[in-house]
Formats: sequence, C-alpha cells, structure tokens
Amino acid sequence: MRSLKKMSYLAFIGVSALLVFVIILGVRQYQLTERYSKIITQSEQMIFQFSTIREQITTSLIEKNWGKIVSAADQFTHLNSALARLQENTLIPSEYRLDMAKQVDLSGLAILAKDILSSDDKAAYSLGLQHKMRTLAEYLMQFDRIIVSQIRAEVVQFQTVMIGALGTVICLISFSLLILYKKTMIPLLRLAEQTEDPDVLVNGFSYDNNACAEVALLIDSVNNLLKMNNDILEAEGEKRSHSEQFSTIINESTNLSNGIINYAQLLADTYREVEIGAEETKILQNIIDAAQRISQLNKINQ
Repeated sequence: MRSLKKMSYLAFIGVSALLVFVIILGVRQYQLTERYSKIITQSEQMIFQFSTIREQITTSLIEKNWGKIVSAADQFTHLNSALARLQENTLIPSEYRLDMAKQVDLSGLAILAKDILSSDDKAAYSLGLQHKMRTLAEYLMQFDRIIVSQIRAEVVQFQTVMIGALGTVICLISFSLLILYKKTMIPLLRLAEQTEDPDVLVNGFSYDNNACAEVALLIDSVNNLLKMNNDILEAEGEKRSHSEQFSTIINESTNLSNGIINYAQLLADTYREVEIGAEETKILQNIIDAAQRISQLNKINQ
C-alpha cells in the first residue's frame, strides 16, 4: 500500500514544477512578444518613411523640381539608420537579414536620385529611379509580411507549449484527485457502510489493497481497539458467570446446611423427649454445630 502523504508530496512537487515552468514560459512569451512588437513597429515605421520619401520624389519628378528630389534623397540617411537597427535584431532569422542586406541599397538609391541634377537624360534617370523605388517598396512589403508571419508562428508555438504545460498540470491535478478518491474516499465510504452491520463490533472492519497506508493504519487501530474491548467484555462475562455459579453454590450449601440443622435439631429434640440415646444426641449436636459453622462460612463468602 502506498502512502497518501508521499503521493501528495510528489503530486505537489510535480504541479509546482510545472507551474514554475508555465510562469517561465509566460515571462518568456511576454518578452518575445514585446521584442516582436518592436520589430513590427520598426518595420512599419521604415515602410512609412520610405513611402513618404517615395511620394516626395514622385511628386518632384512629376513637377520636374530636381532640387526637391535631392532634398528628399537626403532623408534616405535616416531611413538607412532605421534599416540598420532592424538588421541588428537577432530575432530576425539570419537568412532574412542577409537577403535584406543584398536587396536593399538605400545608398545607391540616394546617389541615383542626386545624379539626376547632373544628368543630361533626366527622363531615363527618372524611370530608373521609379523602378528601383517600386522594387524596393515591394520588397519591404514582402519582408514585413514574412516577419509578421514568422512572429505569429513563434507566438503560436509558445502558446502551444504553454497550453500543453497547462494541460499537463490539469491532468496531473485530476490524476491526483482520482488517486485521492480511490485511496481514501472509497475506503471511507465502505467503512461507513460496514457500520450498519451489527456484527462489525465482533468481526471488525475490513478494507482492500486499494486503501492508502494511512486509512489502513486507522482501520487496523480501530480493529485492535474493538478486539481489546471484546476481550475485556468476554473476561468480564466469564468472571460474572463464575460469580453467579459461586453464589448459587453458596446458596445451595446454605440451604442444605439449614436443612441439616433443622432435621438434626428435630431428631435431637425427639431423642430428649423419649430419653433415648445420649450418645446419639451428642452426635446430632455435633452435626448441628458443624452445619451452623458451614452456614456462617457461607454468609461470610456471600
């Protein structure tokens, strides 16, 4: 039989360890979510900045205001700093960062925008600049979608692990409650049913091997107390029976001695009246004296 105390300790330690694991996962998920949110924010800000610069350059190209194009191209410096911070984030897979370094050439785009002033064929430069900006915009949008999908997958993976850990905690608690019910509640319910049997005080309580060690020890202690009580009652019953038998013998002896005294006294009186047998009268007197002593002893023993 297993000890309920030991099983409770094991279940408590197991549940505590799993809860600590869940808390660690929760803290880790919070940290990752915060860092992923920062990545998404940086990516959206970078796309917004690039869209603003692109809009300014496109408007300047339409208006043929080449000075504004150079002024807008200077803003690529800030955009390049945001891109560098994004590339330094280790949560982004290295293959994505390497591909971004190959595909995104903000310096070349800025140089191309500034070269329009010194170019003779500004229309060709404008078309090339528009093509590169459109290609870069599409790449940044694709990169943003990929990063968001990657972040969502990581968060879902962590949530799956947390759900699995919580499910394990619930299963362990449920399993512990089932063991508690099987090892303690069922034996106690059966013990309550046995109390309705009038012979239980004689035969004692019974239990099966499914009962825990503590319940078994309790039932064994109760059975030992019942056995001791039955032995005491049996001994008192035997003592009472002997006492009753002894009293009966004393009463019979007293009655017989009284009868002997009466008969002997009657014979003695008869002998005295007819003046026959002085010796016989003496013998009868001795019998009477002996019977009286027996009667006195019986009274003392009573």
